[in-house]
Order: sequence, then structure tokens, then C-alpha cells
Amino acid sequence: MSRPRVGTEGDERGAGLTRQTDGPWSDIGAEEQRARDAAVSRANTRAGALDIVISTRARQLADDKPPPDRQRGLDATRDARTRLLWAQWHAQQAARHRQTLTDLVAHHEAEAERLGGAM
Repeated sequence: MSRPRVGTEGDERGAGLTRQTDGPWSDIGAEEQRARDAAVSRANTRAGALDIVISTRARQLADDKPPPDRQRGLDATRDARTRLLWAQWHAQQAARHRQTLTDLVAHHEAEAERLGGAM
């Protein structure tokens, strides 16, 4: 007895799979079987569409790479921008520390004077 194939003609994901005609699922009705077959078909279609999207995007990313000499220029520009941003951050951080320490020194001087110490 020949078993019907699951999947669509030419669909390698369904190759070699057959619908079980005996066992616990063999007594399902024709309507339910058609619904399952339709669900499998939709899943195969979605998987195929996803494969196409992924491969298309991969090709685009490979094609979007700039030539090596241009990439070096882009890297140098990015590095210069990064150095500038870090320099600004360090200058701002130094100003914050200076203010904090100035306030801290002033507080301790005031406390020492309040407690009768000479500075």
C-alpha cells in the first residue's frame, strides 16, 4: 500500500516524509487531515519566504561593504570622532571632580574652624 507524501511537489523539506495511515492518528477525519495538510503547507510557505528574505538581506549586506581604502577612511573618521567624544567626557569629568573636591575642601575647612582649629 502506497502512503501519500507530506509537503508539496519539489519541496525538499517534506522529502521522504509520509502521512501515517496506521497508529494513533490514523482515525482522524478527512476534514481534520485537510486542515493539518493546509497548516503544513502554510508553514512550508512561510519557511521558504523567510529563507528568501534572509538570503536577500545577506547578499545586500555583502554588497554594501565599501572598498577597503574607503573603509579605512571611514574607520579613521570614526576613531577621530570617538577620541573627541572621550576627550570631552574626560574634560567634563575633571570639572565635576574639581567642583566636588572644592566643595569638600571648603566643608572640611569650615568644620575645622567651627571646632576651633586653626588652618
